[in-house]
Amino acid sequence: MNAATLPRMLTVLLLAVSLQAGAATAGRAAELPVWRYTVRPGDTLINIAERYLIDVRQWPAVQQANQVDDPYHLMPGTVLRIPAAWLRRLPAAATLETSSGAVRWRRGDGDWQAASSGQRLASGSTLETLDDASALLRLADGSTVLLSPNSLIVLDSLGVFAGGLMADTRLRLQRGQTDIIANPAKRAHQRLLIQTPSAQAVVRGTSFRVGVDSNLSREETLVGLVGVSGGGRSVNVPRGMGTIARVGDQPIKPVPLLAAPDVSTLPPRFEHLPMRFPLPQLPGAEAWLGQVAPNKSFDRILLSKTARGDSLSFADLANGDYVLRLRCIDANGLQGQEALHPFVVFARPFPPGLNRPGDSATTRTARPTFAWTSVQGVARYRLQVAGEPDFARPLHDATTEQNTWPVAEDLPAGGLYWRAASLDAAGQQGPWSVAAGFTYQPGLGPVDLGRAALDFTSETIRLNLPKPPEGLVYEAILASAPGLEPALAQAQASDGTLDLPRPDGGTYYLGVRLLDRSDNTPGPLVVQKIDVPSGQLWLLLLLLVPLVL
Repeated sequence: MNAATLPRMLTVLLLAVSLQAGAATAGRAAELPVWRYTVRPGDTLINIAERYLIDVRQWPAVQQANQVDDPYHLMPGTVLRIPAAWLRRLPAAATLETSSGAVRWRRGDGDWQAASSGQRLASGSTLETLDDASALLRLADGSTVLLSPNSLIVLDSLGVFAGGLMADTRLRLQRGQTDIIANPAKRAHQRLLIQTPSAQAVVRGTSFRVGVDSNLSREETLVGLVGVSGGGRSVNVPRGMGTIARVGDQPIKPVPLLAAPDVSTLPPRFEHLPMRFPLPQLPGAEAWLGQVAPNKSFDRILLSKTARGDSLSFADLANGDYVLRLRCIDANGLQGQEALHPFVVFARPFPPGLNRPGDSATTRTARPTFAWTSVQGVARYRLQVAGEPDFARPLHDATTEQNTWPVAEDLPAGGLYWRAASLDAAGQQGPWSVAAGFTYQPGLGPVDLGRAALDFTSETIRLNLPKPPEGLVYEAILASAPGLEPALAQAQASDGTLDLPRPDGGTYYLGVRLLDRSDNTPGPLVVQKIDVPSGQLWLLLLLLVPLVL
């Protein structure tokens, strides 16, 4: 950054203190940290200086600062205040406690390298999380810094003083978001400084979040009290409130964080991907942040997504137990209180797609062949057929290596359901496919021509049959050959009376069958040989007219 831009930078100071201590002023936050040493029996200012100070000869300065009368005789229990700048400083390291996804690091301006859990990072290192990646840093004082996906942080300075009794850590968040638990053991003399392009945070003993989005920094206090100053104005941000600071502007007046959403109605199990979480209604919510971790400790973030609308979707996860962390986002971009929702993914091996019979299909065959899609890497398939959608009492339960299965026994007539699942080489079954409902409607039987009456008139052949069952019609075909091709005439009737044009005298064949009007499924043809008495020439012409047409 060049010198011309420096006056435009906003300096925001965040000082987290305990609720009992109250808010600290920006001026006090800017002071160098002070180590408070409790005198033990036998201590003198000289031997304290020898153990902890950079320059032993500074012990008179300690005497003067603490108004000590006798540097050789100190009262045990007395607390000495020693500026950190006088203390001997040793290098410390941050430990990459856990990582997930693509996380990389570099030393200074060196080349990027893959980072791994357990790695120790020294001062000057930069750590970056890429898409769907996270990293949890543990600092010398036990503080944890969780980097969300697409975040970049620089470890500017890591050091300890007084033999490790005091830690001084300076970090620079360039992009993304951190969830910080500072000094969880509440040890004295710990200092954590976090800088962003538009903010600076000095932290002691609190839990909060810092995010960086272009020229805006946001802070959300979860535990403790945070003092935020910038642009000549200071605000105190208590627990459950947040503020934002833009470059060149004062921080806004702290606003309450939105409440934790109700996640009680979210689905607890997913057997098909992608995973879709319907979002609850919450006044003031402009968007939602959903993050997925393998457990409630959230030391790793596997997936992170911001969404608007009525649902939050994630494309893929391996089988297992997970936790969704859900926060709503207000108009200022502040993330609200969070709710945790455990859920299970059981989606592999993936189920096949059902082909035949399709959903809502009708089959006329008592023993149909079921068919489904092949799934890569699957060893076998399991199929069930049932009369109820809950499959409590399957009619058939079979396994096969093929993607087809013929029914060995006649199906019962009526509504039925079927589903299929995949099994891997170890015999592990995946989830069932979405069940398909179908209907088995037995095929139509043959027409009993023994109950038919055949009459010849001067113009027609009339066939009289009993009225067909509801939904069925008769179809009659007249031909000169037993195969009924070519047809000389055809007729349909729903009342049992069929009229066909009368041909010239001779031998003919009459085929009769039933038809289902709902889908035009035909029954078997019953063919009868008939002898038509000779008629006059005009009768033959009458017969030829429909054939020409």
